[in-house]
Amino acid sequence: MTTTRDLPNADAALEELFPEFGAESTPLGSSYAPGPINWDQSGAVIGRAIRYLEKTPIAVDGSNGSAACFRVACVLRKGFMLSTDESLEAIRDWNAACQPPWSEKELRHKLDGAGKAPGPSGYLRQTKPEAWQSVKVPEYVEPFERNRIKRPEQQQARTTLKQAALAHIERIEAGVPDLVLLGIPEVDKSIGGGVAFGEIVLVAARPSHGKSAFALQVVNHQTRQGIPCAFMSEEMSSMSLGKRCTQFLSSVPQETWGKRPEAIKKQITQHFQDRAPCHIIEHSRTAEKVADEICKLAKNEGVRTVVVDYVQLLTNGKGSRYETVTESSVILKQACAESGVLMISLAQMGRQIEGRDSFMPKMSDLKESGQLEQDADVILFLVWPHRLDSSKPASEYFVYPAKNRNREIVSPVVRMSFEPSRQRLVSPEPVSEVSYDDADSAWR
Repeated sequence: MTTTRDLPNADAALEELFPEFGAESTPLGSSYAPGPINWDQSGAVIGRAIRYLEKTPIAVDGSNGSAACFRVACVLRKGFMLSTDESLEAIRDWNAACQPPWSEKELRHKLDGAGKAPGPSGYLRQTKPEAWQSVKVPEYVEPFERNRIKRPEQQQARTTLKQAALAHIERIEAGVPDLVLLGIPEVDKSIGGGVAFGEIVLVAARPSHGKSAFALQVVNHQTRQGIPCAFMSEEMSSMSLGKRCTQFLSSVPQETWGKRPEAIKKQITQHFQDRAPCHIIEHSRTAEKVADEICKLAKNEGVRTVVVDYVQLLTNGKGSRYETVTESSVILKQACAESGVLMISLAQMGRQIEGRDSFMPKMSDLKESGQLEQDADVILFLVWPHRLDSSKPASEYFVYPAKNRNREIVSPVVRMSFEPSRQRLVSPEPVSEVSYDDADSAWR
Protein backbone atom coordinates (compact mmCIF):
# COMPACT_ATOMS: atom_id res chain seq x y z
CA MET A 1 0.00 0.00 0.00
CA THR A 2 1.35 3.42 -0.96
CA THR A 3 1.62 6.09 1.76
CA THR A 4 3.02 9.59 1.81
CA ARG A 5 6.27 8.22 3.29
CA ASP A 6 6.98 6.39 0.01
CA LEU A 7 6.53 9.47 -2.18
CA PRO A 8 8.70 12.55 -2.72
CA ASN A 9 5.97 15.05 -1.79
CA ALA A 10 2.40 15.41 -0.63
CA ASP A 11 1.01 16.25 -4.08
CA ALA A 12 2.40 13.04 -5.51
CA ALA A 13 0.95 11.10 -2.61
CA LEU A 14 -2.47 12.57 -3.18
CA GLU A 15 -2.29 11.97 -6.94
CA GLU A 16 -1.37 8.30 -6.57
CA LEU A 17 -3.75 7.59 -3.70
CA PHE A 18 -6.63 9.49 -5.29
CA PRO A 19 -6.48 9.59 -9.09
CA GLU A 20 -10.03 11.01 -9.06
CA PHE A 21 -8.93 13.89 -6.75
CA GLY A 22 -10.59 17.12 -7.84
CA ALA A 23 -12.83 15.46 -10.41
CA GLU A 24 -16.03 17.35 -11.17
CA SER A 25 -18.00 14.19 -10.45
CA THR A 26 -17.15 14.57 -6.76
CA PRO A 27 -19.30 17.28 -5.17
CA LEU A 28 -17.49 19.95 -3.11
CA GLY A 29 -17.39 19.02 0.55
CA SER A 30 -18.17 15.35 -0.06
CA SER A 31 -16.97 13.18 2.83
CA TYR A 32 -15.24 10.56 0.68
CA ALA A 33 -13.55 10.32 -2.70
CA PRO A 34 -15.33 8.20 -5.34
CA GLY A 35 -14.44 4.58 -5.79
CA PRO A 36 -12.90 2.16 -3.31
CA ILE A 37 -10.18 4.59 -2.15
CA ASN A 38 -10.37 5.29 1.60
CA TRP A 39 -10.38 9.08 1.88
CA ASP A 40 -9.93 8.77 5.64
CA GLN A 41 -6.80 6.61 5.37
CA SER A 42 -4.02 7.83 7.70
CA GLY A 43 -1.44 8.31 4.95
CA ALA A 44 -3.91 10.27 2.86
CA VAL A 45 -4.84 12.57 5.72
CA ILE A 46 -1.17 13.22 6.47
CA GLY A 47 -0.62 14.03 2.79
CA ARG A 48 -3.44 16.56 2.79
CA ALA A 49 -2.15 18.06 6.03
CA ILE A 50 1.33 18.52 4.52
CA ARG A 51 -0.20 20.20 1.51
CA TYR A 52 -2.29 22.45 3.78
CA LEU A 53 0.81 23.57 5.70
CA GLU A 54 2.63 24.48 2.48
CA LYS A 55 0.44 27.61 2.38
CA THR A 56 0.53 28.28 6.13
CA PRO A 57 2.78 31.12 7.44
CA ILE A 58 5.86 29.92 9.32
CA ALA A 59 6.67 30.75 12.94
CA VAL A 60 9.27 33.47 13.46
CA ASP A 61 10.90 34.12 16.83
CA GLY A 62 10.01 37.57 18.13
CA SER A 63 6.85 37.78 16.00
CA ASN A 64 4.52 35.76 18.22
CA GLY A 65 6.06 32.58 16.84
CA SER A 66 4.85 30.49 19.77
CA ALA A 67 1.22 31.31 19.00
CA ALA A 68 1.79 30.56 15.28
CA CYS A 69 3.25 27.16 16.10
CA PHE A 70 0.40 26.34 18.47
CA ARG A 71 -2.13 27.30 15.80
CA VAL A 72 -0.50 24.88 13.35
CA ALA A 73 -0.47 22.21 16.05
CA CYS A 74 -4.22 22.73 16.49
CA VAL A 75 -4.80 22.47 12.75
CA LEU A 76 -3.09 19.06 12.77
CA ARG A 77 -4.43 17.66 16.05
CA LYS A 78 -7.91 19.18 15.96
CA GLY A 79 -8.59 20.02 12.31
CA PHE A 80 -7.11 16.90 10.69
CA MET A 81 -7.48 14.77 13.85
CA LEU A 82 -3.95 13.38 13.58
CA SER A 83 -2.11 11.75 16.46
CA THR A 84 1.00 13.41 17.87
CA ASP A 85 3.29 11.05 15.92
CA GLU A 86 1.32 11.57 12.69
CA SER A 87 1.39 15.33 13.28
CA LEU A 88 5.18 15.26 13.73
CA GLU A 89 5.47 13.75 10.26
CA ALA A 90 3.10 16.28 8.75
CA ILE A 91 4.76 19.29 10.38
CA ARG A 92 8.35 18.34 9.46
CA ASP A 93 8.72 20.44 6.29
CA TRP A 94 6.81 23.42 7.74
CA ASN A 95 8.98 23.38 10.86
CA ALA A 96 12.20 23.24 8.80
CA ALA A 97 11.29 26.65 7.35
CA CYS A 98 10.57 28.25 10.74
CA GLN A 99 13.04 30.79 12.13
CA PRO A 100 14.43 29.03 14.08
CA PRO A 101 12.99 25.52 13.73
CA TRP A 102 11.42 23.95 16.81
CA SER A 103 13.00 20.92 18.47
CA GLU A 104 11.07 17.64 18.45
CA LYS A 105 10.54 17.99 22.21
CA GLU A 106 9.05 21.45 21.76
CA LEU A 107 6.84 20.27 18.90
CA ARG A 108 5.58 17.33 20.92
CA HIS A 109 4.75 19.70 23.75
CA LYS A 110 2.78 21.97 21.41
CA LEU A 111 1.01 19.04 19.76
CA ASP A 112 0.09 17.41 23.05
CA GLY A 113 -1.27 20.73 24.30
CA ALA A 114 -3.24 21.21 21.08
CA GLY A 115 -4.80 17.81 21.50
CA LYS A 116 -6.09 18.81 24.94
CA ALA A 117 -7.37 22.23 23.89
CA PRO A 118 -11.18 22.52 24.08
CA GLY A 119 -12.94 23.20 20.80
CA PRO A 120 -14.28 21.59 17.61
CA SER A 121 -12.46 18.77 15.81
CA GLY A 122 -12.42 17.11 12.42
CA TYR A 123 -13.34 20.13 10.30
CA LEU A 124 -10.40 19.53 7.90
CA ARG A 125 -10.00 15.77 7.97
CA GLN A 126 -12.47 15.01 5.18
CA THR A 127 -12.50 18.42 3.49
CA LYS A 128 -11.06 18.65 -0.01
CA PRO A 129 -8.29 21.18 -0.72
CA GLU A 130 -10.48 23.28 -2.99
CA ALA A 131 -12.74 23.91 0.02
CA TRP A 132 -9.99 24.76 2.52
CA GLN A 133 -10.31 28.52 2.08
CA SER A 134 -13.96 28.36 3.17
CA VAL A 135 -13.09 26.57 6.42
CA LYS A 136 -12.42 28.90 9.34
CA VAL A 137 -9.93 27.55 11.86
CA PRO A 138 -11.24 28.17 15.40
CA GLU A 139 -9.21 30.12 17.93
CA TYR A 140 -7.79 27.76 20.54
CA VAL A 141 -6.30 28.76 23.89
CA GLU A 142 -2.94 27.19 24.66
CA PRO A 143 -2.96 25.52 28.08
CA PHE A 144 -1.21 27.70 30.63
CA GLU A 145 2.15 26.27 31.64
CA ARG A 146 1.70 26.99 35.32
CA ASN A 147 5.03 25.50 36.30
CA ARG A 148 7.16 26.84 33.46
CA ILE A 149 8.75 29.60 35.54
CA LYS A 150 9.12 29.21 39.29
CA ARG A 151 10.95 31.13 41.92
CA PRO A 152 13.64 29.23 43.78
CA GLU A 153 11.68 29.98 46.97
CA GLN A 154 8.78 27.95 45.61
CA GLN A 155 10.83 24.75 45.62
CA GLN A 156 10.00 22.35 48.41
CA ALA A 157 11.76 23.20 51.65
CA ARG A 158 11.49 22.15 55.26
CA THR A 159 11.95 24.14 58.43
CA THR A 160 10.44 24.38 61.90
CA LEU A 161 8.09 26.97 63.31
CA LYS A 162 10.82 28.11 65.73
CA GLN A 163 13.30 28.59 62.89
CA ALA A 164 10.71 30.52 60.87
CA ALA A 165 9.98 32.85 63.80
CA LEU A 166 13.69 33.51 64.41
CA ALA A 167 14.27 34.10 60.70
CA HIS A 168 11.52 36.71 60.68
CA ILE A 169 13.10 38.61 63.59
CA GLU A 170 16.54 38.39 61.97
CA ARG A 171 15.04 39.86 58.81
CA ILE A 172 13.71 42.79 60.79
CA GLU A 173 17.06 43.13 62.59
CA ALA A 174 18.83 43.34 59.24
CA GLY A 175 16.57 46.18 58.19
CA VAL A 176 14.76 44.28 55.43
CA PRO A 177 11.31 45.87 55.08
CA ASP A 178 8.29 43.59 55.27
CA LEU A 179 6.03 46.02 53.44
CA VAL A 180 6.14 48.18 50.34
CA LEU A 181 4.19 51.42 50.12
CA LEU A 182 1.47 52.06 47.57
CA GLY A 183 2.53 55.69 47.71
CA ILE A 184 -0.78 57.20 48.88
CA PRO A 185 -0.02 57.86 52.57
CA GLU A 186 -3.59 57.85 53.87
CA VAL A 187 -4.30 54.51 52.15
CA ASP A 188 -1.01 52.94 53.28
CA LYS A 189 -1.78 53.94 56.87
CA SER A 190 -5.32 52.53 56.65
CA ILE A 191 -4.04 49.03 55.77
CA GLY A 192 -1.34 48.80 58.41
CA GLY A 193 1.58 50.43 56.67
CA GLY A 194 1.53 49.07 53.12
CA VAL A 195 1.40 45.74 51.30
CA ALA A 196 3.81 42.89 50.60
CA PHE A 197 5.29 41.36 47.48
CA GLY A 198 3.45 38.16 46.61
CA GLU A 199 0.08 39.66 47.57
CA ILE A 200 -2.90 40.53 45.38
CA VAL A 201 -4.42 43.96 45.98
CA LEU A 202 -7.88 44.01 44.39
CA VAL A 203 -8.95 47.56 43.53
CA ALA A 204 -12.64 47.67 42.64
CA ALA A 205 -14.83 50.54 41.44
CA ARG A 206 -17.59 51.46 39.03
CA PRO A 207 -16.53 52.50 35.50
CA SER A 208 -14.74 55.87 35.32
CA HIS A 209 -14.23 56.03 39.08
CA GLY A 210 -10.44 56.24 38.93
CA LYS A 211 -9.20 52.63 39.05
CA SER A 212 -6.53 53.20 36.41
CA ALA A 213 -5.57 56.56 37.90
CA PHE A 214 -5.11 54.90 41.30
CA ALA A 215 -2.97 52.15 39.79
CA LEU A 216 -0.83 54.60 37.82
CA GLN A 217 -0.24 56.61 40.99
CA VAL A 218 1.02 53.44 42.69
CA VAL A 219 3.28 52.75 39.70
CA ASN A 220 4.56 56.33 39.81
CA HIS A 221 5.58 55.93 43.45
CA GLN A 222 7.15 52.51 43.09
CA THR A 223 9.20 53.27 39.98
CA ARG A 224 10.54 56.29 41.84
CA GLN A 225 11.67 53.86 44.55
CA GLY A 226 13.53 51.79 41.93
CA ILE A 227 10.90 49.03 41.67
CA PRO A 228 10.37 47.83 38.06
CA CYS A 229 6.67 47.59 37.23
CA ALA A 230 4.39 46.34 34.46
CA PHE A 231 0.93 47.42 33.35
CA MET A 232 -1.13 44.62 31.75
CA SER A 233 -3.79 46.65 29.94
CA GLU A 234 -6.90 44.98 28.56
CA GLU A 235 -8.93 48.19 28.42
CA MET A 236 -6.71 51.20 27.72
CA SER A 237 -4.17 51.59 24.92
CA SER A 238 -0.57 52.54 25.60
CA MET A 239 -1.33 55.99 24.13
CA SER A 240 -4.16 56.49 26.62
CA LEU A 241 -1.92 55.41 29.48
CA GLY A 242 0.76 57.80 28.22
CA LYS A 243 -1.79 60.62 28.26
CA ARG A 244 -2.85 59.77 31.83
CA CYS A 245 0.78 59.69 32.92
CA THR A 246 1.45 63.09 31.35
CA GLN A 247 -1.57 64.56 33.12
CA PHE A 248 -0.19 63.26 36.39
CA LEU A 249 3.38 64.49 35.99
CA SER A 250 2.80 67.85 34.31
CA SER A 251 1.12 70.93 35.74
CA VAL A 252 0.76 72.37 32.23
CA PRO A 253 -2.96 72.39 31.25
CA GLN A 254 -3.75 69.66 28.74
CA GLU A 255 -5.35 72.09 26.27
CA THR A 256 -1.98 73.86 25.85
CA TRP A 257 0.16 70.76 25.25
CA GLY A 258 0.07 71.27 21.49
CA LYS A 259 1.46 74.77 21.90
CA ARG A 260 4.31 73.73 24.20
CA PRO A 261 5.39 70.26 23.04
CA GLU A 262 9.09 70.75 23.78
CA ALA A 263 8.37 71.85 27.35
CA ILE A 264 6.15 68.79 27.89
CA LYS A 265 8.77 66.45 26.42
CA LYS A 266 11.36 67.94 28.76
CA GLN A 267 9.11 67.36 31.76
CA ILE A 268 8.50 63.76 30.71
CA THR A 269 12.22 63.12 30.23
CA GLN A 270 13.06 64.61 33.61
CA HIS A 271 10.26 62.67 35.31
CA PHE A 272 11.53 59.30 34.10
CA GLN A 273 15.23 60.10 34.34
CA ASP A 274 15.93 58.32 37.63
CA ARG A 275 13.04 55.87 37.71
CA ALA A 276 12.79 52.14 37.17
CA PRO A 277 10.88 51.19 33.99
CA CYS A 278 7.20 50.34 33.74
CA HIS A 279 6.44 47.95 30.87
CA ILE A 280 3.05 48.18 29.13
CA ILE A 281 1.64 44.91 27.78
CA GLU A 282 -1.56 45.35 25.78
CA HIS A 283 -4.39 42.98 24.94
CA SER A 284 -3.20 39.64 26.29
CA ARG A 285 -6.88 38.60 26.23
CA THR A 286 -6.62 35.52 28.45
CA ALA A 287 -5.56 34.99 32.05
CA GLU A 288 -3.16 32.30 30.86
CA LYS A 289 -1.28 34.76 28.65
CA VAL A 290 -1.27 37.44 31.34
CA ALA A 291 0.10 34.97 33.88
CA ASP A 292 2.72 33.69 31.45
CA GLU A 293 3.86 37.25 30.68
CA ILE A 294 4.02 38.14 34.38
CA CYS A 295 6.32 35.19 35.10
CA LYS A 296 8.60 36.10 32.19
CA LEU A 297 8.73 39.77 33.19
CA ALA A 298 9.58 38.83 36.75
CA LYS A 299 12.34 36.47 35.66
CA ASN A 300 13.84 38.42 32.73
CA GLU A 301 13.15 42.08 33.60
CA GLY A 302 13.11 42.01 37.39
CA VAL A 303 9.52 43.30 37.53
CA ARG A 304 8.21 43.35 41.12
CA THR A 305 4.81 45.06 40.78
CA VAL A 306 2.17 44.30 38.12
CA VAL A 307 -1.14 46.03 37.40
CA VAL A 308 -3.87 43.98 35.67
CA ASP A 309 -6.48 46.30 34.13
CA TYR A 310 -8.95 44.73 34.49
CA VAL A 311 -9.61 41.15 35.54
CA GLN A 312 -13.19 40.72 34.25
CA LEU A 313 -12.07 41.52 30.70
CA LEU A 314 -9.96 38.36 30.56
CA THR A 315 -11.57 35.48 28.66
CA ASN A 316 -10.95 31.80 28.06
CA GLY A 317 -13.44 31.04 25.29
CA LYS A 318 -15.47 28.57 27.32
CA GLY A 319 -18.00 28.39 30.11
CA SER A 320 -20.17 31.06 31.70
CA ARG A 321 -18.99 34.48 32.87
CA TYR A 322 -18.91 33.13 36.42
CA GLU A 323 -16.67 30.22 35.38
CA THR A 324 -14.44 32.47 33.28
CA VAL A 325 -13.83 35.05 36.03
CA THR A 326 -13.38 32.31 38.63
CA GLU A 327 -10.74 30.57 36.52
CA SER A 328 -9.01 33.87 35.72
CA SER A 329 -8.78 34.72 39.41
CA VAL A 330 -7.29 31.33 40.28
CA ILE A 331 -4.71 31.57 37.46
CA LEU A 332 -3.64 35.08 38.46
CA LYS A 333 -3.36 34.00 42.10
CA GLN A 334 -1.00 31.19 41.16
CA ALA A 335 1.07 33.44 38.89
CA CYS A 336 1.38 35.96 41.72
CA ALA A 337 2.63 33.24 44.08
CA GLU A 338 5.07 31.79 41.54
CA SER A 339 6.56 35.09 40.42
CA GLY A 340 6.50 36.83 43.81
CA VAL A 341 5.17 40.08 42.36
CA LEU A 342 2.83 42.50 44.04
CA MET A 343 -0.29 42.35 41.86
CA ILE A 344 -2.65 45.32 41.66
CA SER A 345 -5.71 43.69 40.13
CA LEU A 346 -8.41 46.10 38.98
CA ALA A 347 -12.06 45.00 38.92
CA GLN A 348 -15.48 46.37 38.09
CA MET A 349 -18.22 46.78 40.68
CA GLY A 350 -21.91 46.17 39.99
CA ARG A 351 -24.60 48.83 39.83
CA GLN A 352 -26.05 48.08 43.25
CA ILE A 353 -24.04 50.88 44.87
CA GLU A 354 -25.84 53.47 42.75
CA GLY A 355 -29.11 52.76 44.57
CA ARG A 356 -27.72 53.37 48.06
CA ASP A 357 -28.02 56.76 49.69
CA SER A 358 -24.58 56.49 51.29
CA PHE A 359 -22.91 54.92 48.22
CA MET A 360 -21.38 52.45 50.67
CA PRO A 361 -19.81 49.48 48.79
CA LYS A 362 -20.25 45.84 49.81
CA MET A 363 -18.36 42.66 49.01
CA SER A 364 -21.32 41.47 46.95
CA ASP A 365 -20.71 44.41 44.58
CA LEU A 366 -17.78 42.53 43.03
CA LYS A 367 -19.06 41.41 39.64
CA GLU A 368 -19.24 37.86 38.29
CA SER A 369 -17.43 35.75 40.90
CA GLY A 370 -16.82 35.45 44.63
CA GLN A 371 -13.43 33.96 43.77
CA LEU A 372 -12.08 37.50 43.41
CA GLU A 373 -12.83 38.19 47.07
CA GLN A 374 -11.37 34.85 48.15
CA ASP A 375 -8.09 35.17 46.25
CA ALA A 376 -7.35 38.81 47.12
CA ASP A 377 -5.13 39.59 50.09
CA VAL A 378 -6.21 43.23 50.19
CA ILE A 379 -9.45 44.68 48.80
CA LEU A 380 -9.88 48.42 48.25
CA PHE A 381 -13.17 49.87 46.99
CA LEU A 382 -12.95 53.26 45.27
CA VAL A 383 -15.96 55.59 45.19
CA TRP A 384 -16.15 58.98 43.48
CA PRO A 385 -19.55 60.31 44.67
CA HIS A 386 -19.64 63.08 42.07
CA ARG A 387 -19.89 60.43 39.33
CA LEU A 388 -22.97 58.98 41.04
CA ASP A 389 -24.55 62.28 42.08
CA SER A 390 -23.44 65.46 40.31
CA SER A 391 -24.50 67.56 43.30
CA LYS A 392 -21.60 66.07 45.28
CA PRO A 393 -18.28 67.98 45.27
CA ALA A 394 -16.12 66.97 42.28
CA SER A 395 -13.04 66.68 44.49
CA GLU A 396 -14.59 64.37 47.10
CA TYR A 397 -13.29 60.80 46.87
CA PHE A 398 -13.31 57.75 49.15
CA VAL A 399 -11.23 54.60 49.49
CA TYR A 400 -12.79 51.77 51.49
CA PRO A 401 -10.37 49.08 52.71
CA ALA A 402 -12.62 46.01 52.93
CA LYS A 403 -10.14 43.18 53.42
CA ASN A 404 -6.58 42.94 54.71
CA ARG A 405 -5.68 39.29 55.11
CA ASN A 406 -2.28 39.69 56.78
CA ARG A 407 -2.67 42.96 58.70
CA GLU A 408 -5.32 44.97 60.46
CA ILE A 409 -7.58 47.52 58.84
CA VAL A 410 -6.70 50.67 60.72
CA SER A 411 -9.28 52.89 59.00
CA PRO A 412 -12.28 51.37 57.16
CA VAL A 413 -12.87 54.67 55.33
CA VAL A 414 -10.22 56.91 53.79
CA ARG A 415 -11.33 60.32 52.58
CA MET A 416 -9.26 61.75 49.74
CA SER A 417 -9.39 64.58 47.24
CA PHE A 418 -9.35 63.75 43.53
CA GLU A 419 -7.93 66.09 40.88
CA PRO A 420 -9.48 64.97 37.56
CA SER A 421 -7.30 67.26 35.45
CA ARG A 422 -4.18 65.70 36.97
CA GLN A 423 -5.64 62.18 37.40
CA ARG A 424 -4.31 61.89 40.94
CA LEU A 425 -5.40 61.49 44.55
CA VAL A 426 -4.12 64.01 47.08
CA SER A 427 -4.53 64.62 50.81
CA PRO A 428 -8.09 65.56 51.66
CA GLU A 429 -9.63 68.73 52.91
CA PRO A 430 -10.21 68.49 56.69
CA VAL A 431 -13.99 67.95 56.48
CA SER A 432 -15.68 64.54 56.60
CA GLU A 433 -19.14 63.32 57.54
CA VAL A 434 -18.47 59.65 56.83
CA SER A 435 -19.43 57.17 59.57
CA TYR A 436 -16.57 54.79 60.24
CA ASP A 437 -18.93 52.53 62.16
CA ASP A 438 -21.18 52.13 59.12
CA ALA A 439 -18.19 51.26 56.92
CA ASP A 440 -16.83 48.76 59.42
CA SER A 441 -20.17 46.92 59.60
CA ALA A 442 -20.46 46.73 55.82
CA TRP A 443 -17.79 44.04 55.56
CA ARG A 444 -19.28 41.82 58.26
